[in-house]
Amino acid sequence: MMQASRQLLRQLAVRFGLIGESPAMVQAMSRLLQVAPTDLTVLVTGETGTGKEVFAHAVHDLSTRKKDPFVSVNCGAIPETLLESELFGAEKGAFTGSVEQRKGFFETAHRGTIFLDEIGEMPIGTQVKLLRILESGEYSRLGSSDVLKVDVRVVAATNRDLAYEVRQGRFRQDLFFRLNSVNIHLPPLRQHPEDIEPLIEHFAQRVADKNIHDYKGIDRDALALLEQQAWPGNVRELRNIIETMVTLEQGARITTDMLLRYLPTSHSDQQDQPTGNALVRIAGAHSPQSDLDIQMLYRALLQLSTDVSEVKSVLRHLLSMSVDMHSEAPMPTHPMSAPSTPTPHDVVAIRPLHPITTALPNAADNELNLAAIEKKAIETALRRTQGNRRESAKILGISERTLYRKIDEYGLQ
Repeated sequence: MMQASRQLLRQLAVRFGLIGESPAMVQAMSRLLQVAPTDLTVLVTGETGTGKEVFAHAVHDLSTRKKDPFVSVNCGAIPETLLESELFGAEKGAFTGSVEQRKGFFETAHRGTIFLDEIGEMPIGTQVKLLRILESGEYSRLGSSDVLKVDVRVVAATNRDLAYEVRQGRFRQDLFFRLNSVNIHLPPLRQHPEDIEPLIEHFAQRVADKNIHDYKGIDRDALALLEQQAWPGNVRELRNIIETMVTLEQGARITTDMLLRYLPTSHSDQQDQPTGNALVRIAGAHSPQSDLDIQMLYRALLQLSTDVSEVKSVLRHLLSMSVDMHSEAPMPTHPMSAPSTPTPHDVVAIRPLHPITTALPNAADNELNLAAIEKKAIETALRRTQGNRRESAKILGISERTLYRKIDEYGLQ
């Protein structure tokens, strides 16, 4: 693959704020430079806050469509019942409240680029229409049978594992293959800490210039502290901390003491506890102390639920294999006699069944406990935001539609 030159990397930094010289970021930016001039559909993947929308803007601005519209759509923030009409438009009277014909986002983006963020949240029915528009450019407004044509480049993004979503039946395999023809993966910040220093310099200088301050730089110890953080919010979180600190401290040199006043509590705690104990530490806390704590707890819960489910599946498979092997194994024969007590070889074939059987988690208890923790996390987020569901969804790191579904599932008000 072509590797971007230092000059091209500097141009991306100046023009789009794309900062990074680590191998992972250079690879992502090289792919960006390759694919941008084409009309290929692009899938940008990565955790929340890694800069997926910035890359989408860059794809558009470096393409031949740059003079035409760039339309950004957050598929997770639009209610499922309205998403289809928002994307493809609707005829007058197509649904209650539809008093006039209206254009959809695809029609608005004609000849330009449409950015579909959180595409993993898109309902299956809408995915079918998206696949059609990707294949032929054809679509129909809601409430109409007329076939319309549009010329739009699609850039999609997700923080989900779409291959896993396909296996779970929540995402169409054919659409996944169509989107994944060109994939740009953005690594989490914790995997390329060497890029933290240039990112700090970029964010600090930008906000200092805006507020007419002189940025005095950062101490090595303070930089080392930032490079040791887990950064669950990735580049977005780092940017928010640096911009806030430089603004309030009027560009003063960043020291460790200053930094500790602005880092969330959960970040400063990481100095005393290894990353591997994070889940234990959170689970042992009496109550979440910040929005970041709630989000980390909820994400850990979702990951735990997935991991436990996969472990149970593997254990059941191993148990099944052990039973089959035992039932098919030939009985030992002894030329002199057939002893009435089992030999050590006989016992070895049977013993592994017991630990595997007892190791299987109690599915009912496990699901009940995980559900109780999930419900508590949602209740905490809702209480902290005085019932504001949009803000609660941001705290938990999930889409509003997912939060609404969970509220109904647990009977929360």
